[in-house]
Amino acid sequence: MPNPSIDFILNNLSHSYTMQTLAMVDDPIDGIVDVSATAVFYISQADIRSVFQVQTDSYDISDMSATDLHFYVFMNRWPATTILNPVNGMMDQPLSWSPIMNTGNKSKMLVKHDFIRYLALKLFNTAQAADLFNNESALITGLNAIGNTAYQQDISAALWKYSTTSSYPTSPYNSGGFVADPVTGLKSTTAEITTDDNLCFVIVNKLLQDTPHRFSNIVVDQYGLFPVPLLAGDTISFVTKINPVTGQNNLTGVPAFGGRSYQIKLIIDDGSHSNTTPTD
Repeated sequence: MPNPSIDFILNNLSHSYTMQTLAMVDDPIDGIVDVSATAVFYISQADIRSVFQVQTDSYDISDMSATDLHFYVFMNRWPATTILNPVNGMMDQPLSWSPIMNTGNKSKMLVKHDFIRYLALKLFNTAQAADLFNNESALITGLNAIGNTAYQQDISAALWKYSTTSSYPTSPYNSGGFVADPVTGLKSTTAEITTDDNLCFVIVNKLLQDTPHRFSNIVVDQYGLFPVPLLAGDTISFVTKINPVTGQNNLTGVPAFGGRSYQIKLIIDDGSHSNTTPTD
């Protein structure tokens, strides 16, 4: 049976942020229009499978009951080359979509550069006018701060929330739904937590709904653990919206404009792609 790619949407990782730095120029002009966009990161199938794993005491994987399946997130195995700081998402890849412009310079094709071009487009009616800003480095600094906050306080925090490397519960079951495995000593969640923050559960549930045959040939280790059957071509997405400083439109006297929403798409691949290392 074929294995169609699955697109996972993790709403728990989606947030909106507002710039604190006002874009400045020496002489004002004019501006217009906004579009949504997609930025990407890559993670290998091997890496993502080592992070998201399931433990079962039964081969009836279709049963999502709390007693049959335990869900693990091994964030200590997350690859250092995939840092989901949304302002460093790549806008120049095949599955990227609708960058303001393509410069041909991958180090300048990240979300933070795209947002500055968005400001130029809205304020001056052309993305090339980004060079008119006399505080571009300060804008980059502000966007980096937004990205670091998003990554540390929201995205990374959500991924680590139920990680097995966090503190263990004091009893087999507590109010949070954690389970301490008596053999491995690791911590897991169960289907008792049905909210979006139980990320491994959300992913497994989606797979069972859309491609249950992926679980037809699982191989468990000595502890009953097996990787979630994510495949190259699958994607995991969330949305980050960046808003300009209130009153940014007054720089050139254009009507007030809103922010720009970015779909941040984590693409699972065979390990052959790399993520652009930020240089600013």
